[in-house]
Amino acid sequence: MEIHTVGTSSAVPTAERGLPANLVKFDGDHILFDCGEGTQLELMEEKLGIMKLDRVFISHWHADHFSGLLGLIQTLEMEGRERPLYIHGPPRTEEFTERILDTGYFSRSYDIYVEHMTAGEVLEQEEYTVEAIGVDHSVTAFGYALRERPQRKANKDKMQELGLESSPKIGRLMDGETIDWDGDRIDPDQVVEEVPGRKFVYTGDTAKCRSVVRAAEDADLLLHEATVTEEEVGDRYGHSSARQAAEVASEAGAERLVLTHISRRYRNDPEELEEEAQEVFDNAQVADDGQRFKVSPHRPED
Repeated sequence: MEIHTVGTSSAVPTAERGLPANLVKFDGDHILFDCGEGTQLELMEEKLGIMKLDRVFISHWHADHFSGLLGLIQTLEMEGRERPLYIHGPPRTEEFTERILDTGYFSRSYDIYVEHMTAGEVLEQEEYTVEAIGVDHSVTAFGYALRERPQRKANKDKMQELGLESSPKIGRLMDGETIDWDGDRIDPDQVVEEVPGRKFVYTGDTAKCRSVVRAAEDADLLLHEATVTEEEVGDRYGHSSARQAAEVASEAGAERLVLTHISRRYRNDPEELEEEAQEVFDNAQVADDGQRFKVSPHRPED
């Protein structure tokens, strides 16, 4: 699982930061969370496979979070895309997407399927799910939680204890069969365990809220907006400070916190936000455009 912070600015782009967009590569799928102005250019510059996009999840319909969608759709057509593109978002997503598709003259070589979601709704895929999280913003807005489905894996420590490290019979145990080994009968549950899947949570724009804390419980990576410092957040309804983002990560027991949606007032000193967050949650950092964050598979022996 790889998370690429494509655009990390708030409201307006800066010379260093584009508008909100985040690409998740997982299980062969390329999933885009928000699509601010300049998204397609950054995807191209970072060689992130613009033609491989499968789904776009829009957190809400403020322009900085969707203004790159029209250009992206048109470029896919001009490059001869044939397979469908899926667009998901909060209520009115069909309406707003249709308005975008009615802008200007262009044809489409591929189908676009648009679905609005409701808070708590879960998109089911074979290897993962994506849940829409209701958040606290000035308009209807969602965060999203991408969860890998639980995996059955052989515990390497238990295999070593039983002398099974190189046995071809591991596959049979994984298939639920009991095997004979070194004069003993070994059941699958002596070696094979169910391991929780990885979890990535993206908040979109939100004030600190319980729904995000619940959704981010035990998240491997929480990508939380941190528009301003605690001193400034009172003037930003529906947004979070770096400290509040860190409080969410701490209360949720998240593994890692990455801060995004950075106000341009901190373009010369994003470390101020990072330091504020680290006062509450050590494993926190401010994202830059074009960064990659890897989430390794879970192991039963960890």
